[in-house]
Amino acid sequence: MKIWLNKFSILSLLSLALFSCEKDEDRVTVSTGETPTLTASSSSVVLIEAETDEDAVTFSWNPYELNWSNEDVAHNEAINYILQFDQPGDNFESPEEVEVGSDLSRTFTHGELNALMNRMEYTAGQEGEVAVRLFPLLGDNQTPTYSDVVTISITPWLDKPKFATIYMVGDATASNWDAMNGMPMFRSEADPFVFTYTGFLESGALKFLQNPGQWAPQWGSDGTATGVAFRATEDDADPGTFNVPANGYYTVNLDIRKMTFSLAPYDAAGAPTYSSIGIIGGFNDWADIAPMTKSSFNPHLWSMDYSFAQSTELKFRIAEGWSMNWGAGNNSSDIYGRGSLNSPNIAVAAGNYRIIFNDLTGDYVFIKQ
Repeated sequence: MKIWLNKFSILSLLSLALFSCEKDEDRVTVSTGETPTLTASSSSVVLIEAETDEDAVTFSWNPYELNWSNEDVAHNEAINYILQFDQPGDNFESPEEVEVGSDLSRTFTHGELNALMNRMEYTAGQEGEVAVRLFPLLGDNQTPTYSDVVTISITPWLDKPKFATIYMVGDATASNWDAMNGMPMFRSEADPFVFTYTGFLESGALKFLQNPGQWAPQWGSDGTATGVAFRATEDDADPGTFNVPANGYYTVNLDIRKMTFSLAPYDAAGAPTYSSIGIIGGFNDWADIAPMTKSSFNPHLWSMDYSFAQSTELKFRIAEGWSMNWGAGNNSSDIYGRGSLNSPNIAVAAGNYRIIFNDLTGDYVFIKQ
């Protein structure tokens, strides 16, 4: 068994009560009532690393009734409650066990539950079903009894993604189903697991790829409007597509930790359309912009490939002058962020980059090549 605590002290007390007597006719016996009913405070839990020490879920149950033949030696705290965790279908043949003692509940923090999921080899970032039952332990010679099984969904946390962007593909996008040329998304400053895009989309289907030209890893629909299914390898099942209902401007958000998707209309009416936007900075002595290419699909999306021989600072700017320029905003990253007008310079390390900028939102991303 996989027990976290030492049960010697509890079992020794029980042994004294059950088996110590001077004569056979003085033997103490104990009978049990119905097995406790197990409940969970939540049926679905998404674990978050930043909330490691905060409560995630509480399991609770009613007391296991013990009837003692001699109440003078009754010791109801001799019960040692054990929570057993397993994957559904494995029939608790080798469960993870957490010893609770005589308490009638056990609260798990995000960190504790994530460690448990890791030991059970669940995949980080993917929702998994977990079967849980209660085992009231009375002694080594006990015939085991268990509570009914409670099943909850748990999503272990991911390490922060090391990739700067995710690519949109589908007939709703400029690249259609060309996996080599998917439309890059932007990464949220507030949450590195959220990728976002605000701009034009056509009526049609939509999916998300981690790497150009590769159909896995991939994120698609789990069959609902907002739920996300993950395809880790090309041997895994192909997820469904999300649907863009009509041509227009939208904000798309993909959360690869909580595995949620959202699509909301965006009002682009009145947004200026610029004739030229580029980058300007120390790499060219702040002399003039290096022009970016405007997307023919979305007139607010700009891109370019550029090689910086040395680390530098820069901004995005219109060709005509400094009346419209975007800096780093409040961002602390040098590869992605949401720039704002007239804000501090963006620091960029030396290297070759694919640079994408959105003049509707100020979002930018530097994709290392």
